[in-house]
Amino acid sequence: MRVNRPARYLALLLVLGLAVGSCGGGGSTPPPDPTGRAKDTLLGSAVSPAHFPDFTDQDLEDYFTKAAAIGSHVVFIEEWVDEVPESFVSILMAKAAARSLAFHLYLSPIEISTDRNAPAIPPSVTGTSFGDATVREAFKAKALALAALAPDLLGLGTEVNFLAADATEFPLYVSLFQETVAAVHAQYPSQRCTVSFQWDRMILPPQDFSALITFRDLATGGPQVFAFTTYPDLFGQASLMPAEYYSSVRLLLPTQELGFSEVGWSGSDDASRATQADFWTRIPALMNGASPGFVSMSLMHDVTLFTGALAPLNHTGVRYVDGSPKPAWDVVNALVF
Repeated sequence: MRVNRPARYLALLLVLGLAVGSCGGGGSTPPPDPTGRAKDTLLGSAVSPAHFPDFTDQDLEDYFTKAAAIGSHVVFIEEWVDEVPESFVSILMAKAAARSLAFHLYLSPIEISTDRNAPAIPPSVTGTSFGDATVREAFKAKALALAALAPDLLGLGTEVNFLAADATEFPLYVSLFQETVAAVHAQYPSQRCTVSFQWDRMILPPQDFSALITFRDLATGGPQVFAFTTYPDLFGQASLMPAEYYSSVRLLLPTQELGFSEVGWSGSDDASRATQADFWTRIPALMNGASPGFVSMSLMHDVTLFTGALAPLNHTGVRYVDGSPKPAWDVVNALVF
């Protein structure tokens, strides 16, 4: 089961590896590239330049140009504990806007660990629980600061069904989510808010949809969009995935707006890279019955971050670390859906 995601580390490592002042002229919007306009498609990708984490400004520019060539949007996941400055997020948003790419921005307050079942509070915030008043006010303030940037989609949690294992913290987080949505909409009425759930964890035995149902049934302050992450490598072969693997979500959310915010299959050798390409070839058919509003690749480029049991996570990109294409690149480049 995939728990830690390469995309989770992008916020902190991007800030450490790239000086804010050197990106796009300190936040100024780069001139639009008429040859790099966003594609009309459901597909998008997480911000993941080549040579990560040792990338250059040009690598980042190249990423956004390629993102527009294959997709309609980019995804940036900010771990709340990392305290990423809004000025940096603004730079990424400007690069996306210059290419007409929509920007999906997620704020994740849950720890990065094998279990992902505890709050991750910034060092500057007093408190350790979602029930602490200081934590709740700080989270709402951060969400409002991000909403002020006007992302196309604002996520207020990622893979939150893992947190449901904590019977104390999960309901506290749910109420915090509701309060935060209310606060955001009070100042920014048109801001669309979402939260993501780990789909494979829910759909595979033992099935547990309780966290999703909790959010679905909120009377007020619920998400406008339901998002899901999926890393179904455990099937071994994409051909073994049931045709209804994703469309079955409509049994739980028959009319609600939804999308897939992280989609990945690890390709680290010839065999798995071929399977990765097969997986992306099947994606339009697999997603057909789910009718998502977006399908976001977990990574465009591979990374070199993980070792041991987590090493496969380095290889969910459709291009190698050095920027050259993997077999799946031609597939996603040709996708029409």
